[in-house]
Amino acid sequence: MDRHERRVAMIVRDFMEAYALSSHIQGRPHGEDLEFSWIERLVGETEESALYRLKEECHALFRLNGGRSRMELQAEELFDLAVGALFHEGMKLRESFYLTTAYGPRLERMMAEGSASGPMAEAFRRVFEAGRRRMLESETEVAELFRETRDQLLILLHQMPASGAVARSLVEDPERTRAVFGMELPGLLSRVYGSSHDGFKLAVESLLENGHFVEAAALLAREELGDGDFWRAAECFAVGMARYYAGDPQAALESLSRWVSDGARGEPRWREFARRALDSLVSTTQNLDPALERSATDLARALTAEHSG
Repeated sequence: MDRHERRVAMIVRDFMEAYALSSHIQGRPHGEDLEFSWIERLVGETEESALYRLKEECHALFRLNGGRSRMELQAEELFDLAVGALFHEGMKLRESFYLTTAYGPRLERMMAEGSASGPMAEAFRRVFEAGRRRMLESETEVAELFRETRDQLLILLHQMPASGAVARSLVEDPERTRAVFGMELPGLLSRVYGSSHDGFKLAVESLLENGHFVEAAALLAREELGDGDFWRAAECFAVGMARYYAGDPQAALESLSRWVSDGARGEPRWREFARRALDSLVSTTQNLDPALERSATDLARALTAEHSG
């Protein structure tokens, strides 16, 4: 996985986080007070803010033009511009919200007590009322910009080379992905990668390539992946490796045995992972559990024979 893929995947995650925060702000029940902490998580000038991270990541990545097609570069530039506009509109929302909620109530209290009156108090009131109008306008504008930026992100993802890291960012939280993109995960993967099968396969291969066996096993257990030789092989391998690292050698050998007996399908790195695990099982069970040692030794030999054949 190259650096560009990892950074695009992070951009997707941060965009979805920001979109979800914005939806929470927009969707609060009528009359419910909104805590400023939610606004701070959405937009601000530190790494704690999802929109700040998104803006900085996009500026750093999409303003470097090496090695990508003109169409992809245009999609990146438009997305970068959209994110920049989204951040600045979000900052307007933040400033108006703070003005309205932090200072407005204090003025109202002082006027009710009679300690603030006259032209100055009325001028402040007009400022706060204008700030509240701007806050509501910015809230509406931010919601619209999020929808437009989301649509541009889909264009960008469709045009860039298929990426396992990005596919992982889309499949790891199906409910969040559905809420952000407004469609079920298989449909989204079809739109980005041509088919849901290809999208899920990219995610599974990336997880296994990077040694995330528990996460891969959980993904492979989902019903929407369907059935097929690749899924069966990947699940046996992923479960076997996950059980190995969990300290359950018997369960690991059972799953890996099914994978080997079915042809040890998959990427060469899978066999490398499996060989290391089996060699470790042979050495750790030696003289302690002869039956397990023999099983691990036999399976290691079978894997070698399968690969050489």
